[in-house]
Amino acid sequence: MILKERLSQVFEKVYDSLKDKRITNRTLDNQVLTILRQCTIKEEDFEMHFSEPRDEIYTVEGGRTPYDVLCCGKVNNKRFRAFINNKFGDIYSSTRNDVTTYNNLLRLYLSIKEQRLTHEITLNKRIIYDRIAGNEILTYAMFVVDRRKRGYRFFLLEEVADDFYVNPRNTMFQVRYSPQLRDPRSFYDFVIELINATVKALETSLRATQTEISILKYIKIELTKIKEGHI
Repeated sequence: MILKERLSQVFEKVYDSLKDKRITNRTLDNQVLTILRQCTIKEEDFEMHFSEPRDEIYTVEGGRTPYDVLCCGKVNNKRFRAFINNKFGDIYSSTRNDVTTYNNLLRLYLSIKEQRLTHEITLNKRIIYDRIAGNEILTYAMFVVDRRKRGYRFFLLEEVADDFYVNPRNTMFQVRYSPQLRDPRSFYDFVIELINATVKALETSLRATQTEISILKYIKIELTKIKEGHI
């Protein structure tokens, strides 16, 4: 995949520029973006430029964007967009880490303009078809800098070989910072797998909610009995 190779080359240079600097979780995004703004590439069959996130719902100032850097360009005359999420953490841990909510990922991949998934959402079928057919490339990448300066990881979510996981408690899509990788999934396969993982998480959350409702109703009944002297 040409795009992954070129992005990997860029982020190798980004890490080389960062590794001797003082980095914190708060400063990483600005430091990365400052470097990337100078990495514009324009060649006959490839062009690429980087910018701050662009989102119709969340703002950079609000600190709630579902990604940290936007990469746009063309590869072999096909338009592409890569959403890049910077992370500062332990790349050798086996713990799954938050990426962004499943809702944000679906909005980005399917160009949904509404903030929440409701029956009022509008799917732009032409855009989605172009992505399924490979006429437009869209991907989400992770750039993880190790907090102890033991290196970095750069990978696409489409490459992650682990089973996709959405946390039922906070609806966050989660990955390890050094996941096993595979050949990238197609756009269609990625979105379908994301939806399947999300449905599984929501069903788990629904069961937990139903259990809590049942327990709360029981407690309410018992409180009424106690009040009436049935101890």
